[in-house]
Amino acid sequence: MASLACGAGRHDRGMPMDSELAALADPSLDQHFLVSSSKLARLVSAAGITPADHVLELGAGAGTVARMLPPSASLTVVELDSRLTRLLRRRVPRATVVRGDALMLVRELPCDVLIGNLPHWVTDRLVDALPELSFRVAVLAVGERTDLGRLRGSFELVEVCSVTGDDFLPPQPEVSRIFRIEPIGSLRSDREARVPRR
Repeated sequence: MASLACGAGRHDRGMPMDSELAALADPSLDQHFLVSSSKLARLVSAAGITPADHVLELGAGAGTVARMLPPSASLTVVELDSRLTRLLRRRVPRATVVRGDALMLVRELPCDVLIGNLPHWVTDRLVDALPELSFRVAVLAVGERTDLGRLRGSFELVEVCSVTGDDFLPPQPEVSRIFRIEPIGSLRSDREARVPRR
């Protein structure tokens, strides 16, 4: 897997240099771009994207996640910051780029795989909305203290990894945890589909 901008000698030529990437972040929007190639690889692996999937990424930022995603039936990325939507159109040409509020658009854009690396306060509101959404799997970065207990019983939750300040540009002051979240009904349907009928 290709490395992203995360240090000298490991720069992905399609992405801005570290200093440029950090300068793109708008502190008023609490922007921090995930750049750790190992953490990105774990996030992508947890999503389990297939060529038939419709993928939706909320808070696509500078495209550090979207550029790592494998081929799929469709890729839609949502970003609020108009400066970054222009960058996304150039850096991730296979994606449909939508500018707007992720919490509103997630209800309108169908997907099989939902990916989110949003500011923690936005992700907390997204977690509240998950029971109303239709998806096969979600991979979300949540705050260290985010209580996902409200999802138990309806969703299977698997912690993928923790991400810390240096995994982001600019460094994020808080720790995030990446979770794979799968609706229990879809787990049952997937297992039933794989069991041969007699």
